[in-house]
Amino acid sequence: MGSHLLLNNEDAVIRGYKDYIRAGADFLTTVTYQASIGGFQKYLDLDYDQSFELIKKSVIICRQAITEENVERNIQIMGSVGPYGVSLRDCSEYDGNYIDTINLKKLYDWHKPRIQALVKAGVDIMLFETIPSVIEASVLLSILIEFPNKKACLSFSCKDGNHLSHGETFSSAVEMFWSNDYHKQLIAIGMNCLHPKFITPLLMSVKTKNVNFITYPNGGGIWDIANNCYDDTQIYKVSKDDLNTWNKKGLKIFGGCCKTDAIEIARLRSLIDDLHL
Repeated sequence: MGSHLLLNNEDAVIRGYKDYIRAGADFLTTVTYQASIGGFQKYLDLDYDQSFELIKKSVIICRQAITEENVERNIQIMGSVGPYGVSLRDCSEYDGNYIDTINLKKLYDWHKPRIQALVKAGVDIMLFETIPSVIEASVLLSILIEFPNKKACLSFSCKDGNHLSHGETFSSAVEMFWSNDYHKQLIAIGMNCLHPKFITPLLMSVKTKNVNFITYPNGGGIWDIANNCYDDTQIYKVSKDDLNTWNKKGLKIFGGCCKTDAIEIARLRSLIDDLHL
């Protein structure tokens, strides 16, 4: 969903959340992956305060959907924080090349207010997702430290079964962030927005012990940067065997990213329940 719906059609957002709640989701993410103060000012003609409040609203309407559905299980809200690359609108979240030239203070200043807004709105968990580089992950986690009572998941963008999109190895990134003070606020680390075939080699590449992993692959196909669309000729359906293998490696949170609809979430929920994971 586009973040502009927070302003233009919040009912559509609430209906979408309810579909996923009924499908069995335990976590919902705010519609803020591409949201930023600057973006709302530029494209929605809002001022700073209005933009800040609109990001906060993403948590409020997510909680409204949970309340209205009135299910017995505990559903947690994850505050979605995407990479700076999404603001460039050139798919650079899938290569992270901007990190080689951007001023890190600028990167910090871009991320900080939207994280602050999500925390102020009472989000349960921060979700730093589709992060293409170790450097941007470090900036995000340095901001997280400023909110010591808030937990987070860190999920990378990966280009193959071994590397982050920017080129660092996934195993070294896990070692870096799971084995120091950042670990105190991280509940899981992993990858998202990738073809499911990469998940097993990425997880198996990690030698760090006792890692809690999160992964939520695309619902099918691979993003074709050149043609700005999904190549659906390589669709992969996650199986019980996949989930069992990943669970043994430490997978704690699993879901779906682009093109994963409520029907697919219901199928995955059924597989997980059958495995008693």
